[in-house]
Amino acid sequence: MKKILLFLLISLAAKAQLSSKAEVVLVTVAPGKELHSAFGHTILWVNDPMNGIDRAYSYGTFNFKTENFYLKFLMGTLPYTISVHSMQDEFNYNAQYEKRGMIAQKLQLDSLQKNAIFQALENNLLPENREYAYKFFYDNCSTRIRDMIERNAPGKYAWKQAPNLEGKSYRDWMNKYLKPNSWVTLGMNLALGVPSNVKATASQSCYLPDNLASATNLAKGLSASPVSLFDAESTQESGFDFTGPYVILGLLSLLVGFFSYKGKFPYLADLALFSVIGLLAWFIFFLGTATNHEVMAWNPASLMLFPLNFPLVIWFARNPLKWKFYIHMVSVFCLVGMIWSGLQFAPMALVGLPIFIRLCRLSFIKQ
Repeated sequence: MKKILLFLLISLAAKAQLSSKAEVVLVTVAPGKELHSAFGHTILWVNDPMNGIDRAYSYGTFNFKTENFYLKFLMGTLPYTISVHSMQDEFNYNAQYEKRGMIAQKLQLDSLQKNAIFQALENNLLPENREYAYKFFYDNCSTRIRDMIERNAPGKYAWKQAPNLEGKSYRDWMNKYLKPNSWVTLGMNLALGVPSNVKATASQSCYLPDNLASATNLAKGLSASPVSLFDAESTQESGFDFTGPYVILGLLSLLVGFFSYKGKFPYLADLALFSVIGLLAWFIFFLGTATNHEVMAWNPASLMLFPLNFPLVIWFARNPLKWKFYIHMVSVFCLVGMIWSGLQFAPMALVGLPIFIRLCRLSFIKQ
């Protein structure tokens, strides 16, 4: 019964026409402290006081109660949906509760364009339309709204007029929002493959809410300058993290190099080193080949860490002379992968450095 009532309410709203006083407003929420909010958020607000319409639409909503939630999230098959709230509720949550800045930009659209956007958003809310396959770079809370505007107000906002948003890859834009010396940042970069290195156009860079706001501001058709709904307090940047990957992986490489040079790196240490990194390599290989995350395909980290090192380390570390060809071959793969990965994000090379040092040492053992 509840589903029927919901369907009827949405259907009635979808048929409603906006008044001449209606506004369509792009609202950009600043990045939050948690990883899921680290890149900001985009809301499209339809406000029509004459008809009592106050609807703030968001994409990228998901349900933790979804069956097999974590498996679907890992596989890239978790369904995401559009949701709608009042603007006051959005303000209360994002500004008052999470203390994130909010900026509003009123879009200069004619009545037909406003109504077209409103009807399209309401149509998306229908049960049969609301779910979609979320893609971080290609289909998220920001790109969905960019596409909504482009489809229903064609040519109104020319994103190409924002040259300041060109020249960076998807990965570069992502890393702008992440701390370099962070395990989370390192992990996210290790998981990304060649598609993330593609140079994004101004329109494609609008997968980030701040970029969509910037492109919209520069495009023809916007009214006055953006208005701040809430100014968040500036946070002090934390100092250098001595437990971050720069230090830990750097020290590990030095220790591996020192004990390898002294000839005091035992078999069990090789077993532990190659097993841990080998399991990581298998996980990265799995993400790139067995999931729907296409941006994780063709990953040079797989070349650098080479999954077959685990379990083959059980044999090649015990008898490197017998496995000399394999060790030489994997050393070359590791070096190429390190250079390739390091050019995209330098700390990634640190992950491969310890095993490259060991592979080089094992390849020169003569007895």
